[in-house]
Amino acid sequence: MCYPVHISRLFFALLSLLPFCSIGQDVKQGLIVVHVDPMSKGEFKQKIYNYHFLNGHYTGRDEVIIVSGKKDGKDYIRTDIGNSTLYKDRYLITGIGNIIDLKEKKILFDGRANLVRCSNDSAIYYTNDAFKGKFYSVYNFKTNTYGEVKNLVFKAKAGQDVEFDKTASPFKLNLYPPNKPKIELVKDAGYGQSGTGSTTPDPAMWWIDNSNFVYANFNKENTEVTFYKVNVDSKSSTAIGKVAIKPETQAATIEKLNNKQTVMTLGAKQILIDLGANTVSDLVFTVPANGFSYECKTQGYGHAVKLNDKEVGKYHFRTKNFKTENNIAALVKEIVMGEESYQQGLGVWNNNKPGWEKVDAEDVLVLIGFIKE
Repeated sequence: MCYPVHISRLFFALLSLLPFCSIGQDVKQGLIVVHVDPMSKGEFKQKIYNYHFLNGHYTGRDEVIIVSGKKDGKDYIRTDIGNSTLYKDRYLITGIGNIIDLKEKKILFDGRANLVRCSNDSAIYYTNDAFKGKFYSVYNFKTNTYGEVKNLVFKAKAGQDVEFDKTASPFKLNLYPPNKPKIELVKDAGYGQSGTGSTTPDPAMWWIDNSNFVYANFNKENTEVTFYKVNVDSKSSTAIGKVAIKPETQAATIEKLNNKQTVMTLGAKQILIDLGANTVSDLVFTVPANGFSYECKTQGYGHAVKLNDKEVGKYHFRTKNFKTENNIAALVKEIVMGEESYQQGLGVWNNNKPGWEKVDAEDVLVLIGFIKE
């Protein structure tokens, strides 16, 4: 039977609104969860599990691998530092650059480097170290080999060689052209983020293209951060906007959303820098991911969670332990009181119900994210 075009379109539009398992196709997803072994404080053992879900319902878990976070008193494999990346539903790349093969259940790379991006069958890193120098390196997943890039003109990310000079306050921003003297771009680049320990981290920076970047300028008291757009060619600096802040123990991170927007995370704050609108916003709710968002500021009830802008619950959880994928989300229910924390398992959104399901889990260190199975 042949239907008019407008009727067939309506039919398929209605199908898209149905729960994902109602059309007869099972959806299998895994949630990669890292547990800490409380009995191995010196070695800091991390137990990596894959929690399995069928159509949003928990069906069991498998232990993938146990890794040591400390070796000879130094950081070794650390899943809890920075933001981890899941690549091809198989490779776990930690925030410090380690690579774990979840399928073969083994460590592929135990070195430390800053991941730039994953491309085809490679992970591309950039190192800028006072002792090692500046260079790109690549881990090849096909050959399971790691090495430095010898091609001097190789460039894996936008931008030029710009660094903060932190020898005096306020900081300066300098450009280092190849084989030329350094150029001072910004005389007053702020005082950096305080409260993070003995070493002041470099303020967050986001390259828009090869000539323009945005950076965070912290005032001396760390009560305010202003975002500036800088053009390397003209050495011009333009303020986009500012927000009120307070000192935080964790260094701020910055994540690009698209060519016009990026988000800086500073403690509980989510700060949206929108170059299209030329504005800076202190967000009340996070930018939605797979339709899910949560309230940035911790309230007496924890954080409100929304799905497609509709509230679906209020829970206590650390924001780093909130992960989403299509039709599913997970969080670690946890009440933090000073130095103590009390976990109460996982809360997992089952879109087929719809509603939250409780999954027993103990000593969760960090949720890495979902993979397709």
